[in-house]
Amino acid sequence: MSLEIQCQRLRQIREELGHTQSSFAQQLGVGSTTTEYERGRTKLTGELVLRLLSDYNVNPLWLYGESDRKYLDPRAKEVSPSVVSVDNSGFENILMVNQKAAAGYAGNLNNTEFHEQLPAFAFPIPEYRNATFRCFQVEGFSMAPTILPDEWIITQAVENITQVKNNHIYVIVDPDGIRIKQIHNAIDKRCLALISLNPDYPQELIDYDQVLEIWQFHSKISKELIIDTTQHKLDTIYHDVKAMKEKMLG
Repeated sequence: MSLEIQCQRLRQIREELGHTQSSFAQQLGVGSTTTEYERGRTKLTGELVLRLLSDYNVNPLWLYGESDRKYLDPRAKEVSPSVVSVDNSGFENILMVNQKAAAGYAGNLNNTEFHEQLPAFAFPIPEYRNATFRCFQVEGFSMAPTILPDEWIITQAVENITQVKNNHIYVIVDPDGIRIKQIHNAIDKRCLALISLNPDYPQELIDYDQVLEIWQFHSKISKELIIDTTQHKLDTIYHDVKAMKEKMLG
């Protein structure tokens, strides 16, 4: 596999971990910067590849383009759903988990009968055909005003916790229930920071081992249309003040 692939994937890992080229080089013990490695001027050494594996569980085969599995961490459990629903044509349905069903959802992840009782629908759109989707009803104001109470969000299943991307919105299922949050994935610490868009709600931390399922936000169903009128109001104030000044000077 070309050196270019190795360079791209080294840079990808660094950026996912939130390191600069200098800080990543310091962590890996390879000098003052990873610039030469990322530009392909210096080949990845066996020591560097071993360090990526031992410290960050990076799969050497993925690094060299020989595997699609990025991480080899045996502790990073799978978080894909255990039960899915299909229609008569073999396409997966989108199950709807309302606020009432959400109370028992975490305790019934492997219960086929529980899932069969949930309402289901499908979109005849290709983008909803190639993955597992689930629809959750929002409860509470922690994600307001972006996502409001009683709205429905359509989410896509995440297979492995290491696939969770920083600053994206996810539905997190743990033994205590269901939460909708913006996520920061601290892979090196094996935990997720759960961030509310509403500043009145504090940030939470959850260990990987507590996570049962993760669903990435895809789209939402809403009857509300929020229009930001702030700029219009500022423009109106500006023109009013300008008119007053011209009148005073005139």
